[in-house]
Amino acid sequence: MINVTEKISYLDGLRGIAAVNVMIMHFFVALAPAMIYGSELPSHFGNLDHLFSTTPLGLIGAGNFSVCIFFVLSGYVLTQKFFKTRDNNVIINSAMRRYIRLFVPVFAAVMLSYLLASTGSYRYYIETMAVSAGSNYRGYWTFTPDILDAIKQAVWNSFFLGGTIHYNPVLWTMTIEFYGSMLVFTMALLFGSLRSRWTFYLASAVLFVNSYYLAFVIGMVFADVFNSKIPIFKTGNKIILSIVLISGLFLGSYPISPLTDGSLYGFLDNGFFETPKVTYHIIGAGMVLYVLLNSRDLQSIFSSRVPVFLGKISYSMYLVHFLVISSFTCALFLILYPVVSYGSAVLISCAISLLLIIPLSYLFYKHIDIAGIELSQLFYNRPAHSGTHDSTGYIKKGYLSSAIFTIYNKLFK
Repeated sequence: MINVTEKISYLDGLRGIAAVNVMIMHFFVALAPAMIYGSELPSHFGNLDHLFSTTPLGLIGAGNFSVCIFFVLSGYVLTQKFFKTRDNNVIINSAMRRYIRLFVPVFAAVMLSYLLASTGSYRYYIETMAVSAGSNYRGYWTFTPDILDAIKQAVWNSFFLGGTIHYNPVLWTMTIEFYGSMLVFTMALLFGSLRSRWTFYLASAVLFVNSYYLAFVIGMVFADVFNSKIPIFKTGNKIILSIVLISGLFLGSYPISPLTDGSLYGFLDNGFFETPKVTYHIIGAGMVLYVLLNSRDLQSIFSSRVPVFLGKISYSMYLVHFLVISSFTCALFLILYPVVSYGSAVLISCAISLLLIIPLSYLFYKHIDIAGIELSQLFYNRPAHSGTHDSTGYIKKGYLSSAIFTIYNKLFK
């Protein structure tokens, strides 16, 4: 058995599209930074840079919005089975497995990054920044590789301390993902069966309104609503759903660069939220999920083969894509830039890189991600609806031996 939580194909599809969008953002960060940060950085594509950084066209490469979609999906997926069954063991199992499920792929990605850093492969990123941005404005890949530091960042910092993870900058989300998971697990256990739980949901939303944890609360509330017999928030009205979707995408396109005079988003910059780009992106992500949960048409689109495949490899893609961009993509760009136009060098570098990122993500999924899922299940397995069982769960020698054997087979055979 592979699934830690029940798989819903259209939610996997949405996750896959969001992962691709994060990857697109990082292509821009390395090769066309003005697409993301506007006039703060040198422009290489003229008006196109301005359009991407100041209008809803910026949905293409809206990485922060896509990360908020990840978080809302986590809040939903991690609790929806509980709200179907009202079985506390569902939450206990998921909570006990969560660290290992997330950790195994993170550890493998950090070790891969350590190898790349040790061979000097990231120098191409720094050299590319001198061309695309005038400087290494994000400060990536300037550290000295150290195996003990790499292990510490993978095992501890990524999940419990947060901040910048030198060996893979995308891991800033892991602390939020881990603590956000624990938040909704705790809320589901404490309040999920109470009639007054909506009061606690509202209080949590107010408490976390200026942080990414709001996304997890929204996802959990949807899991409760859409797995109950209460028809509230459920609708098939296409006009209403279209308005909500367009509004959600507009909020999701809220720029992460400073707003310019006369910006389309000026009316949203009203000082109501401490971090508008975070809160608006979360609300937008929630609106997109709301529409998807109600719309059979969208469910059909996101359940199609390509989005579902991308969803399957999304965690792996998220972990490895920036390593490839910072080494292979930038190296290829530096080769092409002197002999073709800037735009051509960017397009060719990105297109060829996809031919590496997608297969690598699939291999990572098949040999690392699945192993992490299996290890987490073997580590802790408390049967649902069991009459008698050890109150501490099952963390047995036999399970751990089997887990070690599984990882060995996945990695070395």
